[in-house]
Amino acid sequence: MIKEYFIIAIRSLISHKIRALLTMLGVIIGVTSVILLISLGDSVKKEAANQIRSMGSNLVMVSIMDEHGYLPEIWLDELKEVAKIKEYSPVVQGEATYKLNNEDFVATINGVDASYSRVALLQLKSGRFFMEVDVENNTNVAVIGFKIANELFQDKSPLGEDVVIKGIKFKVVGVLEERGTNFSGDMDKIIYIPYGFASALFPRGPSKIYYVSSISEKDTEYTQRKIEAYLARTLPSDRMYSVFNQTQIINVLESIMSLLTVLLAGIAAISLIVGGIGIMNIMLVTVRERTKEIGIRKALGARKNYILLQFLIEAIIITLTGGLIGLIISFIGTLLLTYLVGFDVLLGLNSIIVSLLFSIIIGIVFGLYPANKASNLEPVEALRFE
Repeated sequence: MIKEYFIIAIRSLISHKIRALLTMLGVIIGVTSVILLISLGDSVKKEAANQIRSMGSNLVMVSIMDEHGYLPEIWLDELKEVAKIKEYSPVVQGEATYKLNNEDFVATINGVDASYSRVALLQLKSGRFFMEVDVENNTNVAVIGFKIANELFQDKSPLGEDVVIKGIKFKVVGVLEERGTNFSGDMDKIIYIPYGFASALFPRGPSKIYYVSSISEKDTEYTQRKIEAYLARTLPSDRMYSVFNQTQIINVLESIMSLLTVLLAGIAAISLIVGGIGIMNIMLVTVRERTKEIGIRKALGARKNYILLQFLIEAIIITLTGGLIGLIISFIGTLLLTYLVGFDVLLGLNSIIVSLLFSIIIGIVFGLYPANKASNLEPVEALRFE
């Protein structure tokens, strides 16, 4: 019986192709929007998390505002063994215009110690990172990002060339591998110079930032707790410092992205509801057109629930077909988005299942009233309908 209803519903849709397609349009747009937004949100979340992890899963960031000098200069050396610290580097960051061949360019300047390359897992394409002796002697050396090397030096090797930052010449000793963009900006447009030079170029007053790597990933939270406990004992207020690790950043980022994705998907789902209203209107028209057919079937003994089921199946087929078309368009859309955004945007299984289930629910909810109206028609009145 149900098989026959499916056949009748499909025949009805085929006989009114244009009307059926226009009816599905709201569902197609809704499903496509929901799937693409959820897939894009999930992909952005994973990409951002991967980029953060690429800086080191055992990384702890410490920010301190100590204007009265409560902390000794060697405070991290004192904590090194107790807190299972492998290495650390102070970081001074600023933005400056640098000169090359009489042209001015703007880049992020990071002043760091020699250990920073190991702490932040920097990979060199050519040359070297600066050494302890460079930091101790404030040698004018610089390590440049991948894009800076490509845009400014093109086919020429940047090694041994000079860049002028705030009137000071720095010799390029290394070029980094391509790193991409993350939450803190374009990682390939950064110039690294010794910490001492950067402190002079960008005086930060009492504010200090440290990147600390624990011995292993499993020790990261332990290292963080030890650092927090030391700072709580040494500094008079917990407002003078903040300590956080990569996992915390990833968790916050994932929470924000999940909330944003749900919000956007919810907005997109409104078009599904609009599509459902359109389906209800068309189904009411269909019931009116087929009133005589319903009367004949009832006169021949068709039960009320059979008539209801027939029209309900027709509404579900419309929404499900629209959902499947939306799914195909979404797949094409993810390929286009992958090309545009520069990272993989993949269809999430959850978004596919939710969208198709929602399509079926829309068909049931908005098809129920017309189907019920059809099933409640009196045979005599239906047969008299012209």
